[in-house]
Formats: sequence, C-alpha cells, structure tokens
Amino acid sequence: MEISREKIEKLGLKLIHTYKNLPIEEFGQRAREFAKRLRVNQTVLFFGELGTGKTTFIRRVLEMFGVDRTEVRSPTFNIVNTYTKDGIEYYHMDVYRIEPQELFELGFFDYQKPNSIVFVEWAEKIVDEISSPDHIVSLCISSEDLDKRDITIYSKEP
Repeated sequence: MEISREKIEKLGLKLIHTYKNLPIEEFGQRAREFAKRLRVNQTVLFFGELGTGKTTFIRRVLEMFGVDRTEVRSPTFNIVNTYTKDGIEYYHMDVYRIEPQELFELGFFDYQKPNSIVFVEWAEKIVDEISSPDHIVSLCISSEDLDKRDITIYSKEP
C-alpha cells in the first residue's frame, strides 16, 4: 500500500530518494545512506507488502549502529523487538496485527524517548494515528523484476 501525497504533505515530509529496480543485495548500501540521516528520538514508518524487504532494510540500518545483524529478527509475533547499543534503544515494531486504537495499550507512544529510535513495519495500518513521523520508507516489488525492489524515502529534514 502506497501512502498518498496528501498525507505525506500533511505530515510535513519531503521526498528524499527514490530507487527503482534495486537488487536486494544493494539494500545494505541504501540502508547505510539512510542510517546517516537518523537521530535519537525519531520514528521511522515502513510501508510495504509482505516480502518487500522491510525487515531486511531495518536489519541493515541497525547494523550501521553496531547491532549484530544476526540478532535482528522480524517482530511479527513479539510485536516489539528491542536492541540496545551504546546507550541508545532501538525499537523494531510490527503493527500488522494491531488496530489503531490498540497503540495506547501497546505503549507505542512510550517507546518514543530521547534516547531511542523507533522503526515501525506495516505502518500503513496506523499512519493516521501518528502525528509526526520523522521518516517514511516505502518498499514495493519492482514491476519490472520480481527480484528487485523500488524504495521511496521521505524525511522531515532535507
């Protein structure tokens, strides 16, 4: 599911990068570039259907912060996986099975702290509840090659 341009503008985000027909092997490079944009107390929303590479991209971003990539797993059943490195907490969430009204019960807003970065997979389910994400990463399977991905990145910062 793609996020609408109207919603992106309402959230105050700007298009930063678009990658077309990107091989999965290049996710590491693009994730490293994206990781340089991240600061503590930020929230990153990930949009994309099953199998588009959301967890793979997040794994590569966390690797840039020193988190062992073999430790980064999809939080589908846990809902939230927490990784700590150098005093920073990284929260990796999967809200696929969450209804928007459950965010408060989940403690979603408590995860947004001065010493954390929050990554949310399946954000299309809750985007209307989040008033100020710092970044959106949208992934989809390329229409030209099923083994490649299109990635679009929006951020508040230019």
